[in-house]
Amino acid sequence: MEPLTAIFVYGTLKKGQVRETCWPRSPLDIVQAVAPGTLYDLGPHPAMIEGNDRVAGELWHFRVQDVVETLTVLDEVEGFSDGPDDWYRRVVIECETAAERTSAWTYLYARPAELRASQRLQPDVTGVCHWSRCLTPDP
Repeated sequence: MEPLTAIFVYGTLKKGQVRETCWPRSPLDIVQAVAPGTLYDLGPHPAMIEGNDRVAGELWHFRVQDVVETLTVLDEVEGFSDGPDDWYRRVVIECETAAERTSAWTYLYARPAELRASQRLQPDVTGVCHWSRCLTPDP
């Protein structure tokens, strides 16, 4: 089995978003993708949980040797330490691009009980949920 070298992002880590500069390594490629889930708007950032909607994002492809360092940094950014107080949990999901269906790492919100129905983002006319907000980076 080949190691996973793709990471699906749907919020502040996307190109043009506030945390785009947090990536420790340059990707080989970035392509538009969708993944199954339910998307919520938490204001400064989104939250995705398991669900049946289609969530728009980006699939970042990395060299095998860059994946461990990249995930280590992103774990910190996303508040993931595999503990009970985590904000997000890192999981493997299936994504779809225009060219392929592939597995990728992503971060799902670890506190779904805190989400409110009013925060849920509904699919657009194409059936896809989007989150986009350009913010200034934290000092």
